[in-house]
Formats: sequence, C-alpha cells, structure tokens
Amino acid sequence: MRKNIKVLSVLVLIVVTTIAVAVPALASNSEPTGAAVAQFPAVDLLMWSKESTELMDAIGFEDAFAMWAEENAPGSTLTLETLDVEQLRTELQTLALAGEGVPHLLWTVADHAGPFTEAGIIQPLDDLFDMSNYLNTVNLNGQTWGIPFSAGNHLMLIYNKSMIETPPATVEELVEVSKGLMETYADVEGFVPFLFSHEESFWVFPWMQAINPDGVPFVGFAADGVTPDLNNDSLIKTYELLYNFKAVDGITASECGYECLDGFFKEGNAAMTINGDWSLGGETGMIAALGDDLGLAPFPMFEGGQPAPLIGGTYAMIPTATQGDELAVVQAFLEWYTTDITQILKYTLDQGRLPGYLPAFDAPEVVADPLVGMSAAALATGVPQPVNVEMRCLFDAVKQEYQAVMNGSETPEEAAANAQDFAEQCIADFE
Repeated sequence: MRKNIKVLSVLVLIVVTTIAVAVPALASNSEPTGAAVAQFPAVDLLMWSKESTELMDAIGFEDAFAMWAEENAPGSTLTLETLDVEQLRTELQTLALAGEGVPHLLWTVADHAGPFTEAGIIQPLDDLFDMSNYLNTVNLNGQTWGIPFSAGNHLMLIYNKSMIETPPATVEELVEVSKGLMETYADVEGFVPFLFSHEESFWVFPWMQAINPDGVPFVGFAADGVTPDLNNDSLIKTYELLYNFKAVDGITASECGYECLDGFFKEGNAAMTINGDWSLGGETGMIAALGDDLGLAPFPMFEGGQPAPLIGGTYAMIPTATQGDELAVVQAFLEWYTTDITQILKYTLDQGRLPGYLPAFDAPEVVADPLVGMSAAALATGVPQPVNVEMRCLFDAVKQEYQAVMNGSETPEEAAANAQDFAEQCIADFE
C-alpha cells in the first residue's frame, strides 16, 4: 500500500551494548545533537519506507516532518510511500538503473546495504552524521551506510504467561513443556503449543549459530565471510530439528507461514511462538493482544549451544541521487528525527522496539518498561546480520531447501548439499 521511542541499570546496558562491535560509552547527560536552527530552502521530498502505512500513521511521521519543516525549511513537503521489503529493494534498483524516480531517503533494513552499495545506489553517511551515540550502524567496506531508527529486528521466543510460568531454556524442555500443554489444552479446538515459520530462512539461521565448530563469526559463511559454507552439521541438524518439531514431536502446526505464527498466538491458540520485535507494537500487536501476559525470552539452547537471532534494526539510508538542497534538508531532518527523544520513543518504545540512539535508554519511560529488559536479553544472544551482497544468496538457498525439508520432499542432508550448490551458483552469477 502507498500514501502522499536516568541511565539504565548496568545489567541492561551491558546487554544492549554487546550487539555492536564497538559501542561508545553512554554519557548520562547527553543531549540530542540534532536541534536544528538553520533555515533551509523549500524542497519536495519523496521517502520510501518498508514499514506499514498503519505504523507510519501511528508514529506520526509525516506530522513530525511537517512540524520540523515549518521551523527549519518552510514550504517543504514530504511524500511517503510504503512498500514491503522486497518491493523496496527491487523497485529502487530498477529506478536507479533508469536514472529517474528515485526517492530522496529510505526507511529500510540492514541487508539492503549489500545490493545497494554494490550497485552504487546509496551514499556513505560518515561525513553527514555524528555516529558516536548511535547503536549498531550499518557498516560495510569501512564506511557507514545507514543510521538506526531502531535496534534489533530480532527473533525471540515469545510466550503467553497465562499458559507458561517459566519459558523453556533448552530444546528438550521446549518439547517436554509443549507435550504437557497439549494434554492440558486437549479440549481447546485448534490449540498448538509452539509456532514458528516453516517457510522463511530468517527462522533457520538462529538455530544454526548454536553449532559452530569452526568458530566463525557467522555460521553459513566460511571464515572469509563471503564463501558459503552450508553443507555441514549446523544446517543439517537445524533442518532436522525443525522438521522433527512437526513430524516427530508433533508440537507445532502441520503448515505455518507468518500469518499462522502471528495470528494463532495473538488469538490465544498457541502458548509459544518465535517472532520478531516488529510484532509487538501497534493496535493489533502482541502487547495490545496479551498485555501483562506477554513474555519474551531468548531461543532455547540447542545442541549445547545458544541459538543466535540475526541482529539488524531499521535504518535511514540516503540514495546517491539525493544531492544539493534536497540532501541538506534530508541530513538536517534525519539528524533531528533520530536524536530527538520524544520522536524516538514514538517509533521504538511505543511499538515494542529498542532505540537505536543510546541516550534514549536514559528516558524514564524506557527504564520503567519491563519488556525492554526482556527484549534486550534476547538481543544480547544475537549476531549481527551480514550485510554483504552474498548474504542474499544464503537467504535464498536456505529458504528453498527449508521448504523442501518441511514438506518432506528432501532429507536434511540432501537439502544442505543443494543449498550449498545454489549459494555457490548464485554468487558466481554476480561476477
């Protein structure tokens, strides 16, 4: 659809700062750096966002721009278009190639940096913004390509406290608890104890990280970070685990896409699900649906290791085509919007997400929110999602073979070998 979020406790700070390779110390007296006072010429801007129209309305994004522009760039307008993640990627690449119709700024995900930098579509931001207080910026090839609106975008175990007092800490406990729930709720039509996506590779990679015999930063790549390494026990045992949840243990749905894992849980027909922070906020989100019964936890331990969700966030990126007066206004507006605490809380805390600006963790509203600590604890187990272009091939390779395993047409061993072949050919096609 288109249309014209006092200092945190030491424990929570440690949790959230572990997700970045190097996070600057948090100054308790930090002030937003983007208090814009300069006057800019009137410009007409186009923004593309991967977030839904409903979310952008809920956070008042267009109103925020209008308020800022009235004082700093009178007469300026902003047209907002919302696209899903894949549509945003493919349409931007098409328009950039044609040389026209490219938006002036983006609200998107970290993994777009790989294909966008490869094609020269976005510009580096190091000379445009002070990075010192941002958490987990998008870095590639020694440059910064995205500044965060929010941190996270991570999967976690989400559970209903009215059904489960303590979340399972291991896969074995997960199966045991799930089977007990099946007995307890045997008379509830359609009840399923545990839900996860049977379709998307984003739900596969976290389990793979628990089995890392080579000690690589990200399981799925070899040590060089670009050569695929999928035909191994990490992927084979993960495929086997997820298939067994359905076919052997019988603790999940026979088929389950995103609507299944999200909707069934919010309706009270499931006790546990694996879902992301994006599912928490909004009028129809999990916070609204479950209230105080909502619980968040890390993935259960698997094969003696800790599964690690992929960490990203949502980011502002600026296309290369944005120059001159348009660039000056985009830069000044984003500097204010991503550092103004009042605005940040609207699109992070109010939506169940973690801020991407470190001083925002000092806000009393953040300190007092119990879900912040739960989500941060899950986030701390994660690994940064690779943003190089080769990651797209890994996503696609693992996805198509995952679906084959879940429908029973391939064994985990066959699927891992096929995923390796697919990824190698996909990367070769880039060259």
